[in-house]
Amino acid sequence: MVALGVVNAAFAAVSVAFAVVAVVRPAVLSRSGTPASGERFYAWMYAARAVPLGFLAAIVPFAAPGPAGVLGLLAAACAQVADAGIGVSRREWGMAGGGAVLALVHAVTAVAIW
Repeated sequence: MVALGVVNAAFAAVSVAFAVVAVVRPAVLSRSGTPASGERFYAWMYAARAVPLGFLAAIVPFAAPGPAGVLGLLAAACAQVADAGIGVSRREWGMAGGGAVLALVHAVTAVAIW
């Protein structure tokens, strides 16, 4: 269980890192030369969701195993499923694959801490 929690935390940290990169350098993820105000706005909106959920997903297996922790991890998994779906629709295969893997890791961790 501890190893799974560590893997889950590491993957959640990667998700938080991508959210921070999106805010600091939106052009890196959007691949546009000069990001428009809308891109910066949506980068901040993404980070506003991804950073708290990422921290929650990283900490919950250790701090709150049980029903509350399971709900937190399932919320994080649902957000990653949505990210994977967006990646598929935009043909961003790294985003699609990363979101799918993170969703799976969060879901498996949720089952393990139940």
